[in-house]
Amino acid sequence: MRLKDKVALVIGGTSGIGEATAKAYAKEGAKVGVSGRDEEDGNRIVEEIKEAGGEALFLKLDVTQFSEVKDVLNRLIKTYGTLDILYNGAGIHDDYQNALELDEETYDQLMAVNLKGPYLSVKAALPTFLEKGKGTIINVGSQGSFVAGPGGSAYVTSKHALEGFTKQLAFDFGEKGIKANLLAPGYVETPMTEGSEEERLKDIPAKRAAKPEEIAKLAVFLASDESDYMHGSSVLMDGGWNIGR
Repeated sequence: MRLKDKVALVIGGTSGIGEATAKAYAKEGAKVGVSGRDEEDGNRIVEEIKEAGGEALFLKLDVTQFSEVKDVLNRLIKTYGTLDILYNGAGIHDDYQNALELDEETYDQLMAVNLKGPYLSVKAALPTFLEKGKGTIINVGSQGSFVAGPGGSAYVTSKHALEGFTKQLAFDFGEKGIKANLLAPGYVETPMTEGSEEERLKDIPAKRAAKPEEIAKLAVFLASDESDYMHGSSVLMDGGWNIGR
């Protein structure tokens, strides 16, 4: 029960790593707002959390709209009284398109979800964290936060930028009791990676993809008081993939 009595908002919580994280947070004692655009899966996940003895509610959200982000946060606080943990896990991919292939509309959409979304949610959450004098921000990057290749031009750019944003948050607000860290998964078995070339596994020392539940364990640690001296860290969990790149 490392997150007992804490309240978490898991954005991008309706599938993959986000779903596993929402369930892990609830299992560790947190009250969880499961947020995303998929209402059917969101409600399913909430019911599964409740059936396992946890507390959760689904909050439908388009993370690119600040009015919706603020409304979701207000509803969560009205229900559970506060916010302790903000997990920014919403993200989309660009199908490995380079700068010549990528159209402007796709670029704008990807940046809106992968980069503007975390900015808007942090902006909405910061007043609560500052008032409390404590708060946790976890931004979900990828191995694409450090190297080229895990995505195309827009995806890799967004994930590099997200690492910079996380560092700046730690620099600006660490002394206020707010910790911000980047969780960077490698190749994980999720809907986003379905159909990906299995050939990539030969370059991963672990010789397998991660399970979402494995990444969720790291998300629990980063959300817990055990990681309170971590500020602006980028934590890579990729089975060793990046060491050979």
